[in-house]
Amino acid sequence: MKSWRVSVCVQAASCKVFLSFLPPHFFFFGFELGQRLEFPQHINSKKYCLFIIAPGGSAESEQGESFERTKSLKNIMGVPVTLLFSFSLLPSTLSQVVVHHTSYKGICTNACDFHGYDYTWCKQSGGSGKSWDYCSLEEGLGHTGEKCATMCDLWGGSYHYCYLKNGEWNYCGLISEKGFAEYAQDNKMCFDGCRATKEGFHCNTGHGKQRCSPFHDVTPTGLPCHNNYRCAKYGTDGYRCHMDNDQGLWDYCGRRAQSKCVWEYSETNSSLVEICKLPTSHHEGKILFRRERRDKMLPLTKEEFKKAVHLIDKIASVTSLPDSEPLETVRFYKQEDIFCKGVNYTGVELEIGMTKESAMPIAHVLFPEFLNSVEILRLAFYTSLHSTFYQPAYTIAISVEEPMLCSTDHQ
Repeated sequence: MKSWRVSVCVQAASCKVFLSFLPPHFFFFGFELGQRLEFPQHINSKKYCLFIIAPGGSAESEQGESFERTKSLKNIMGVPVTLLFSFSLLPSTLSQVVVHHTSYKGICTNACDFHGYDYTWCKQSGGSGKSWDYCSLEEGLGHTGEKCATMCDLWGGSYHYCYLKNGEWNYCGLISEKGFAEYAQDNKMCFDGCRATKEGFHCNTGHGKQRCSPFHDVTPTGLPCHNNYRCAKYGTDGYRCHMDNDQGLWDYCGRRAQSKCVWEYSETNSSLVEICKLPTSHHEGKILFRRERRDKMLPLTKEEFKKAVHLIDKIASVTSLPDSEPLETVRFYKQEDIFCKGVNYTGVELEIGMTKESAMPIAHVLFPEFLNSVEILRLAFYTSLHSTFYQPAYTIAISVEEPMLCSTDHQ
């Protein structure tokens, strides 16, 4: 049986899809030969390829590759093939958020590309204060598209640049990946983290600084949503929730892609454990959360919840947790390490109380000593705190590749 192959490659902010193997009457679907398709900015610098196999005859494409041709739309684009073509691209565009930084440390608000010039640039937020700046199309490239011979660095100055093999230099910009997409109040994607300010939680977007939520079912003030009216659209364009107050007020509550774990039962060593696989990886493998019921963590008030959220936001290092403000009742408490299958796990409780003797845990997290992601640690504490407020309460154990199956109880 002969076959044809479709190769769809997404590179930079757009791609050209060569559909010359299709008969003319296919294009009522809205495609044209050599049509340029635009993709979201956050998959800039990535490449995704899709291959479809189906019966047919042969022909040559304009790129010189051999494609097989068929004369009938029915023969080449049956429903299963169409669905495969339509949906196989989606997971790739949602797995990681790629952020392009400009030479002067701004953030691209549109695609980093040549845009008709002989250098790569983008509109920016922050940085030098100008509306645009140079950027790198891919990691290791200068603003002319040439390959850097050195790292892209500030080199003691105020902008990033690199040296080329010929001794000349190019502007360049760093490229970073975020494991979780965060969105501001008007559904605009955050270019940096959703962090606490004096006025509440905010992040920078292509439209300036906007309110955002640090976790689902949490408002930009840090207060939790009402248990019966949690974060959803409720027939509107934006996400909102009821504030559980006497005035009956509603507030924005934030959209955070992938921040809410989808818990699945996994059978391990003849027992069932609840596992959440995060869409981000550590250098040693895939990050996992395991949750274990913790009946000793009692529900807390909204104000206590708000104080805990703001303390979690202050986590800036996995090795040195922040201290509480004077007279504050919420604090971190480091427990003894747990050694499990060759890995040392650090146990930390978030507790509330005026003294250690009267303190009660309101969140509990265990994490391997080699963990270096502050974002993952914050997410684990938010997840545990969320479960304590909405009950039942859970300890969250962070692990890599394999779930941490030892007991999480230090008592």
